[in-house]
Amino acid sequence: MAAPVLAGQPTPVPAAREFVDPAILRARAEALRDAVADKSVSDVSIKGRAHGFFDKLPEERLVLAVGRYRRMDREPVKGTLGSIAGMQEAADERIAEWKRTHMEPPPPDLEASIAQARALQDGKRLSYDSEGRLAPNQMGIFKYMINSLDGGLVTLNERMRILGALVGEAFTYATVAHEAQHALDRAAGRLSPEQEIAGELSAFRIQYLWLKLMDPSGERMLTLHGSLQMRMRLETDPEIKAVLNEAVVYLEHLSDVVATNGKEDELKKLIEKLGYSDGHKHGHGDDDHNGRSSALPTSA
Repeated sequence: MAAPVLAGQPTPVPAAREFVDPAILRARAEALRDAVADKSVSDVSIKGRAHGFFDKLPEERLVLAVGRYRRMDREPVKGTLGSIAGMQEAADERIAEWKRTHMEPPPPDLEASIAQARALQDGKRLSYDSEGRLAPNQMGIFKYMINSLDGGLVTLNERMRILGALVGEAFTYATVAHEAQHALDRAAGRLSPEQEIAGELSAFRIQYLWLKLMDPSGERMLTLHGSLQMRMRLETDPEIKAVLNEAVVYLEHLSDVVATNGKEDELKKLIEKLGYSDGHKHGHGDDDHNGRSSALPTSA
């Protein structure tokens, strides 16, 4: 039983608790452990240190750091019509951001494809389909001369401008990277009508690397897809609803690419699902030209 407090004597005040970070306690415990292991430290010294550590514990209160609230990672979408220059600028910004925030450099193959896209733009070999030749689900096409490894043109569907306004130019750049890789492969002699699957494997792999660089967690794609779906369900204008649906389908296609994890067998399954096959001219052309197009699945 506690001794009674005599009249006129002050009530004992409990010792104030010290707030201590777990990291500090760990350092103290490790110092005591090291002292025990050190044969040059006397038993008397160790006993004193142990008392100092354990006797003080009841007076200490752990303080755990509370992490700052992390905002949801959303893709910045300006809502303005996309452009080739805008997509290239978005690519340059994401590469620069990666280099600022990561120890490892971007994948060399991806950087080569981005550089090729810039060269195509500078050489006026990357443009929109002003004549409306591409099918609605053909987002882009690389056309080249069969009897030459030089040259080649990338044409993007005009609808890519609207997609840029809805999903952002960093996401639509995935199509540019895809077609730019076709141009690289053709110049290296790796692309031919007889090797359709191999050509698409290379292009889709680059597309995968781009998507993982610009949206490593997939959170940007997920939140954007959800907001577009909600807008589509609430929209009453059939034309606007169709455009929103196209944006949703585009993101779902990119999601399918990400879901392959860049593995060759999974990429092959996706390529076959999209209708590519060796020896088939996927896209429009004539006897002197062949094309490699980036096509979407049929809209839902």
